[in-house]
Amino acid sequence: MRAKRGELPALLARLNESVGVSARRLFTQQASPSQLLQRSQSELRRLLPELCAFVDSLPAVASAMSSSLVRRAFHHPDAQWLGRSARQSGISSLLCQQLLRLARQQEDNDTLQWSVAELVTRVLLDALLSPCAQRLGQAPDACTWRPTKAKPRFHAMTCFPVWSTLLPFAAVVALRYPELFRRVLVEYPPLDKKERRVNCEFAQITGLWRLVEEIHRSDKESQETVTQVMTTLLRLASDKLLLCSQTAREQAPHLNDQLLEKFFSGLQGFSFNCWRANAVVKPALFDALRSALTSQVETHVVPKRVAVFTAVGSLLVKDLAADFVSMLIERIRETSGEAQSALLPFLVGYCAHLDLVPISSVLEVLDLLMTSYKAALEDAESQRQRRLGFLFYIVYVALHRCQAVDRLRKEVSSDAATTKEAVTQFQKRLCSEIVYEDFYVAAPVHWTARVWKDWVFLTDEDVQAFVSDTHENDNETEEEFKNRVARWQTWEALVAFRPPSFALFTQMRALLKPHLVLSSPLTDVADENGLVRARKRRRAGEALKNAMDPEKIERSFDVLLLPDVMERVCSFMSAKRLCRLALVCRDFAELSHRASLWRPLYLRMGLSAVTTKRGVLPACPVECSHGDSFEHDWRRLYQSRWKVLRKLRRTQRRAIEAAAAQSTDRGSDASSPGNTSTFVPLICSLCGCDHVFKTASDRDAHVTRHNQFTCPEPSCRASLLGLRKFQQHMRAHTAAAAAEPADADGDADAAPRFLCGYNGCNKTYKSASRLATHRRKESHYDSGSDTSDADVD
Repeated sequence: MRAKRGELPALLARLNESVGVSARRLFTQQASPSQLLQRSQSELRRLLPELCAFVDSLPAVASAMSSSLVRRAFHHPDAQWLGRSARQSGISSLLCQQLLRLARQQEDNDTLQWSVAELVTRVLLDALLSPCAQRLGQAPDACTWRPTKAKPRFHAMTCFPVWSTLLPFAAVVALRYPELFRRVLVEYPPLDKKERRVNCEFAQITGLWRLVEEIHRSDKESQETVTQVMTTLLRLASDKLLLCSQTAREQAPHLNDQLLEKFFSGLQGFSFNCWRANAVVKPALFDALRSALTSQVETHVVPKRVAVFTAVGSLLVKDLAADFVSMLIERIRETSGEAQSALLPFLVGYCAHLDLVPISSVLEVLDLLMTSYKAALEDAESQRQRRLGFLFYIVYVALHRCQAVDRLRKEVSSDAATTKEAVTQFQKRLCSEIVYEDFYVAAPVHWTARVWKDWVFLTDEDVQAFVSDTHENDNETEEEFKNRVARWQTWEALVAFRPPSFALFTQMRALLKPHLVLSSPLTDVADENGLVRARKRRRAGEALKNAMDPEKIERSFDVLLLPDVMERVCSFMSAKRLCRLALVCRDFAELSHRASLWRPLYLRMGLSAVTTKRGVLPACPVECSHGDSFEHDWRRLYQSRWKVLRKLRRTQRRAIEAAAAQSTDRGSDASSPGNTSTFVPLICSLCGCDHVFKTASDRDAHVTRHNQFTCPEPSCRASLLGLRKFQQHMRAHTAAAAAEPADADGDADAAPRFLCGYNGCNKTYKSASRLATHRRKESHYDSGSDTSDADVD
């Protein structure tokens, strides 16, 4: 039923009047919008009778006139229900709540020829998905796409507050009527390719991700239809990135880069929080890419934004690259002519320059190119250039994915075995189905030589023989050779997916940089293996000499990162610098914990005498007399001794200052007795012991205990301080000796005995305590007289 001319203005006036009166009334209330939404329906009818009466009259108006009339009234540029005063007062939210209440009440009403829920869904989606130019009649300056601006003024855009207001109600509709919501989205008017970009797309991309997250968070039953709704929403967001006007497609790449960053940041957050992210994201991106490439076939050009979107999607979505390659192969086989000429170079560049494409998919593309080459081979001579083009792309893909073949050769899994078999089949086809003379002119010689070596595994002699044959059979003139190079450049220029295409998308390029394979030059002086260049003119080169210069290799950064070299460099560092080095990364932390770096630091600790104003502090050396089998934790030993040594130095300074003050007081006193020596506190010099001596007698007793409780094993020589620890240590030796197999001539049941060994003493004892008693009675231990006293006059 077609509405009359004056019905739309009348309905629009009623809508604006009810919204205006209700907003003015709510501004006088001391209640927030969230509190108003929690009130009962009876309270809202008493508080806002005009708004409730207008919503209740909508079914009658739509039945008498048309449901599209209500939709046009809400979507009219003069409608005030999404104005600033309506949003801030809460009328916009209350109106949406009343519309949802009306949809629930009219679910069982069979008298209406249309669904109130569908009307509410379309009203909400019209407000959310329409740019400000349609919603307001004229786009604000902040929402205008301006290539001269570095970034949009998000704070001044009017579409972000609209999304914040309507998003909860759109999520409720999607959860309550998922099939209806999805059908309305699918039937939503497709994006007009002639429409120019607007900054409102930033708000729409961000809002669609928030809507998807809200739907997932509120879906407690994990309904399949809700998953399909989420997929449809993401498909809509992807289409907004991929489909735009041809005039604006390459303008302001920095804004397109920011728009892509908004989308993929939301994708990363959603994938991290949602358990069904792959089931939602992968179909949406796959369908969007398929539609975008199908629509671009008409123009025979794949835009750069599509290449960037495909690459980043392959990075963030699992198995998307393999499915995308399979879809493109199927599409290329179904098409022909100019449509095929646009998709095939894009597929070649995608597989060649993106390391995320699995090697199995690369082999499928190579198989497609081989089949196309073989089909062109059966035609007349007029197909020769087309045939050489297919061979050029075969060499192009194989050249840039040589590292993938090297990694495949090192794998031992069952999947790798299947892929290796496919590589073998490709080798056979490469050597049998291609005319050998075509290798001379289809691609640069250094490209083909690299493919022979890394894919067919030929030796250097065989590769050099191929290069020599190529130059011997090259009888073309200089002009013909220039035409050949120009033909190579033309084929390479058709590849839409190349690293230079990402130069203007700075944020996406930084994200993809570790996974992009750089392009190999067509005319190179020499490849990395020292082979001859594409043209047979050789120049004995400084470039080749510099490339193989041993001194240059020694100065390279990679050599400096070798573990042995880094350990040698770190051996000159102090303990403080080693600790700072450990904070850089895990590899440096592992390197800085090596025992070979801490052993010299520990043994040199305390050797340098510390100078003070009053004198020189005595050295505190470390002596290690342990055997080969004794295990040291040099880093822990350094840490414990460093803590003790810091306190000891302060104590030594105080002792020296006190001794100097005493000597000054009795310096001029003739009747005073001779100067008496003052003992300076010292630390034990034995490895692993940090005991501090405060007196000379304390030092002598400590050294005596060390000598008395020293392990007699030459390979151990551990020095302890107490009988109990000494007995435990000797029992450990006994247990270790019992665990070893007995000698052929020895007695397996004989218990080991402990030898004294002091100055030729051959007495043996069954226990460590008896050995210690013997040494104490006979004084069979060093008296410590060789340890010099540190006296200060």
